[in-house]
Amino acid sequence: MQVLNKIVLTTGAIFIALLMIGCTSIKDLKETREGTALNLSKQGLTEIPESVFERTELTTLRLFGNQIDSISPRIGELVNLEKLYLGRNNLKTLPPEIKNLKKLELLSLKNNEIDSLPNEIGELESLEQLWLQVNQLEYLPDSISKLNKLEVLYLQFNSLYALPDDLGNCSELRFLHLNRNNLAELPESMGKLHHLKELYLSGAGPLLLVPENFCDLRFLELLQIDRTTALPPCLYVKQANRLRIIY
Repeated sequence: MQVLNKIVLTTGAIFIALLMIGCTSIKDLKETREGTALNLSKQGLTEIPESVFERTELTTLRLFGNQIDSISPRIGELVNLEKLYLGRNNLKTLPPEIKNLKKLELLSLKNNEIDSLPNEIGELESLEQLWLQVNQLEYLPDSISKLNKLEVLYLQFNSLYALPDDLGNCSELRFLHLNRNNLAELPESMGKLHHLKELYLSGAGPLLLVPENFCDLRFLELLQIDRTTALPPCLYVKQANRLRIIY
């Protein structure tokens, strides 16, 4: 009889445990909240929970390492966001409503399946860092050139064939990673990136041609290239000063 009672109790406990798991809501996920920051990384999410969009006070939202394949237009309701981490998901693009995030300073989209970006991304007027590495981009919208506060742009490991002609209008750009793409040349306007400090071109494309006006980049400290990269001779002269060219 005692053995039977133990079996019944054990079975009951298992049933209650399963019932509790079945009733678990999004709020029961391992979310971490610190002030106006919310961390929902690595939770197996396939979409952003609707309850998140009600937290309009959020300044940081982390959704790294989930299985999200699309972003709800409601993302535009989080108007106080300053940092948004969406890396390592299954995203292919962003909704146009991303333009409403006027305070956004950092947008991480690395390690996704993104093959296009909406033109509205150029309306992120506070954006300082844009992480797009390891995606499937073949081109960037021309509106990227409107991001005049952008300092860091990661584009390595994509399939880019060309860059926007007016990329040089991103006048605050300091760090630009173009490794592992399909570029044949760089736009002349990049000679206007007077704050550029580091430029990574290794594997950026076949017989990559670097414009002559890159010699006007007075603050360029590091240039990573392939031995097939065609550099203007003046850059080798600058190498004797502050510029370091690495292969």
